[in-house]
Amino acid sequence: MIRILGKIPRSYYIFGIFILLFCGLFTAVELINHKLWTNDFKVYYEAVNDFFRGGNPYGKQYGLDTGYFKYPPFTLYLFSGYALVPYWAGQLIHLSILAAGLIISVPLLKDIVQRTFSVELPKKQTWILYVTFLCVAIHLTREFHMGNVNLILLLCFVLGLNSMDRGDFRPAVFWSLMVILKPIMILAFVPLAFYRKWKLIAYMAGFGTFFFIFPAVHIGWSGNMALWSDWFQSIAAHGEYIVSENSLTYLTNHYLGISSAWWPSVICLLLLVGIMCVELYRNGADNHRLITWTIIFTAFTPNFFVTDTEHFLLSIPLLVFLLYFLSNGANKYYWIGFAIAAIPFSLNSNDLLGRDLSDYMDAQGALGIGNMFFIITVLFIRTKFAVGRMEKTLS
Repeated sequence: MIRILGKIPRSYYIFGIFILLFCGLFTAVELINHKLWTNDFKVYYEAVNDFFRGGNPYGKQYGLDTGYFKYPPFTLYLFSGYALVPYWAGQLIHLSILAAGLIISVPLLKDIVQRTFSVELPKKQTWILYVTFLCVAIHLTREFHMGNVNLILLLCFVLGLNSMDRGDFRPAVFWSLMVILKPIMILAFVPLAFYRKWKLIAYMAGFGTFFFIFPAVHIGWSGNMALWSDWFQSIAAHGEYIVSENSLTYLTNHYLGISSAWWPSVICLLLLVGIMCVELYRNGADNHRLITWTIIFTAFTPNFFVTDTEHFLLSIPLLVFLLYFLSNGANKYYWIGFAIAAIPFSLNSNDLLGRDLSDYMDAQGALGIGNMFFIITVLFIRTKFAVGRMEKTLS
C-alpha cells in the first residue's frame, strides 16, 4: 500500500467501513445534540477568511478563549479552499479528510511493519487494526469534536514513512507538509541526522524555504516578513495560556517538584538520543532501525511539548509496531507493560470513569504517563526480543 485498488485486502475495506460508520455515527450524535462545534476548525476557517479579506489572523481569538491561529503563514494557503464554502460544508469536508487519514494510515502502518520486519507476511493479524482503534478511540472523539489536524499529520507521517525505502524525494514532500502544519513535528526528524539522511534533510530544507517565501508572491516581501514575525510572537505566547498535564514539564514539577520549562524534556530527549546512538554504534545503520526510531520520537512529541491531548494520536504508529511485536511471541511481561500503559492512555473519559475520577487522572498526568510507558515498552521489547528475532529472520 498504496496499492492497486484491486489488491487491497478485503480486511482493509472492512476496517474502512467500520471507521466510516464510527465517524458517521459520531457526527450524527454531535449534530443531534447540537455539539458539532469543531472549535479548532473554526479557528482555521475564520482565520483564512480574515486573512484573504486583508486582515491579520494572528493575535486574535476565533471562538474559544484559546482560539488563536498558531500555524505558520503558509498554512493559510493550504486552508484557503475553505474560504470558498460555507462553514457547515467546510466542517463536513474537514471531518471527511480526518476520517480518510485514519482509514489510510492504520492499515498502511500495518503493511509497513510487516514489510520492514518480515521476509514473508505472517498471518493476517487484522485484530491489530481494531485494537489500535480501541486504544485511541477516546482521543479520536476529541479530534473529531474539535476538528483538529492531527489525523492529517498522521497521514503525512505515514505516507512519508512508506516511501523511506524508495528514495529521498517523496518522504520529503509529505514530511515537509507535516512540519509546516505543526512545527512541533520536527522532533520526528531527529534520527535523520544520526542516520546521515542528508539528501532527505536537504530536500525538506528546500521545501521549507519555498514555504517561507511563498506568501511574498501574494502580499509582498515586507508583508511576508511581518506575517512571519506575527506568527513567532503568537507561538511565544502559546505557553502562557495552554497547560498540559501530560508534558514532562508538568509531570516532573507535579511529582518531583522540579520547576523548569524545558530541562526535564531536554534531558529525556537526550536520553532517547543516547540510547539510539549506542544502538547505532553497536549494530550500524539500517532502514528498519531508522523507521522505528522515527516512530519513537514522533510518539514522544506530545510529552516533550506543551500541547493538547489530541496530539497523542501521534502514538498510533508506535501502537501498531508495539502490537505487532507483541503478537510475535512476546512474553507476558511485555503484555503487562502494554496493559499498564493502556489503562491511563485509553480509558480516561468522563463517560467511562465519571467526572471526578477523570479530573483526578488528568491532574496526575495519566495520559502522558501512559504514553511514556508505551515508549519504554517498545524500547525494552526491541532490545530483548523483537529486533533481535527479526534481524535473525532477515539474515
